[in-house]
Amino acid sequence: EFGLGLRLAVDKQAEYARELVRRLADQIGGELATALLDADQSDEGGIFEQRERIAVLKQKLAGMDDGDAKALASICENLAKRSVWIVGGDGWAYDIGYGGVDHVLASGRNVNLLVLDTEVYSNTGGQKSKATPMGAVAKFAAGGKPTFKKDLAMMAMAYENVYVAQVAFGAKDVQTIRAFLEAESYDGPSLTICYSP
Repeated sequence: EFGLGLRLAVDKQAEYARELVRRLADQIGGELATALLDADQSDEGGIFEQRERIAVLKQKLAGMDDGDAKALASICENLAKRSVWIVGGDGWAYDIGYGGVDHVLASGRNVNLLVLDTEVYSNTGGQKSKATPMGAVAKFAAGGKPTFKKDLAMMAMAYENVYVAQVAFGAKDVQTIRAFLEAESYDGPSLTICYSP
């Protein structure tokens, strides 16, 4: 929920910055204002160009003594697309924090969740967890786990608007990087489950 709060804050600051650009359009220049407001930021090139425009905007705002100009100067970085990543372990995502994970995925907001899945409660030394596969032997489950592993990916896919990827950290770096890039570029919630033995 903290990560979702960050997304909401970034979105609200971007909305306010856009409002200030509209108010100050005559002073900063109509062409720059239009370019800032209509920028295509769907890829890295577009985001880079927006940051260049923001640098020009900062120079123009530096010479203004207007209250709106000062407010815009303090938040103009939010005119560039921002990425929000929420990172946690499987104990958080599958168990104690699952209600929050579900809430964030259901929000439809542009947040990226990265779950580092060790398939046990690592911080307690290796207890079986909801992320532990059936039959697996863990330090504190020497007899094997009698139930199936919770299928977090399937549960997330049920929303139909969530990007879901599963990768094995260290097994195939290209697949891992591709999944991260796809999650980042998806305009909505994404869940990347990273098997991390």
